Amino acid sequence: MSRLLGLALAILFLLQLAVPASMIAGREMTLRHGKQYRFRTAPVDPYDPFRGRYVSLNLVASRVAHPEGMELARRQRVYALLAVDEEGFAYCRDLAVDPPTTGDYLAARVSWWNKKHVDLKLPFDRYYAEEDMAPEIERAYRSHSRRDKQEAYITVRVRKGNGVLEELYIEDLPVSEYLRRQAG
Repeated sequence: MSRLLGLALAILFLLQLAVPASMIAGREMTLRHGKQYRFRTAPVDPYDPFRGRYVSLNLVASRVAHPEGMELARRQRVYALLAVDEEGFAYCRDLAVDPPTTGDYLAARVSWWNKKHVDLKLPFDRYYAEEDMAPEIERAYRSHSRRDKQEAYITVRVRKGNGVLEELYIEDLPVSEYLRRQAG
């Protein structure tokens, strides 16, 4: 009996490790093998007590034209089909209720819609930062992502509907490099 209990506990232990390991592996695979896209952003700054300081990213690409005849519900899972504009920035060109068989896409949730537009909750709307660097990043981000001055963007790796935020850029520099140059 105790041998069976030991085996059951060992299996349970392995399952508990397998779940977070598979989540981490999925994100790593997306970062290593996913296609890179640049997304335009706009600012906000909150704090998450469990994950720390972050810059909340208001992504221009999160608003999509409402496809004619598509019925939607709040928090419904949809698939945003990606395209790149003439300036090299990604945008959501269309929505689908089923994962597409070709092209790059992101799994997203519907947050709001009307007859013309659908606002999506994309999986990378937060840029986490070290506690001491967060205020500096926020100031730099806000000053470079106003309506009249769009010099901030993010790069995201996309693979099989998963999107992982890779880096925040200000004036075409990774934010850490931008802050280093500003300080020096």
